[in-house]
Amino acid sequence: MAQQLHWLPTTRPGSFFATASGGIGWGVPGAVGVALGDRARGVKRSVIATIGDGSFQYSIQAIYTAAQHRLPIVFVVMRNEEYSVLKAFALLEETPNVPVRSSWTRYCLSRNGLWMRAVNVDTTEKLAAEFTSALSADGPTVIVVRTKPQLAHLG
Repeated sequence: MAQQLHWLPTTRPGSFFATASGGIGWGVPGAVGVALGDRARGVKRSVIATIGDGSFQYSIQAIYTAAQHRLPIVFVVMRNEEYSVLKAFALLEETPNVPVRSSWTRYCLSRNGLWMRAVNVDTTEKLAAEFTSALSADGPTVIVVRTKPQLAHLG
């Protein structure tokens, strides 16, 4: 299913944010910071954060902050249950077969433990419907998209 997702083009200044490097775990607190800044400036828009499940779990305090402040964030979490970038780093450091798996997101979502609306989608149609619903939700939403594990390219 992941190959059916495409980058959304942005033409408005100040509407796309990324790190200068591949900092793991930056996406969630970055999205929360943008949403809090928007609120402080009186800007009304949804913030969309696309992030892997490994990185998603790095900043539980930011997830909690999004929920407590009912921020208009849609977290699209790609769930492959592994830290692909850490596996790639292990290969670079010549330490293959490092046991890195990420089941935390699955565990929390199965128990509705993220303090916000969370849904799993397995078709493009469900993704579109849940995304549309999330844009009008009162507070953040996590949309989990199951993906195939694949090695991160660090070159």
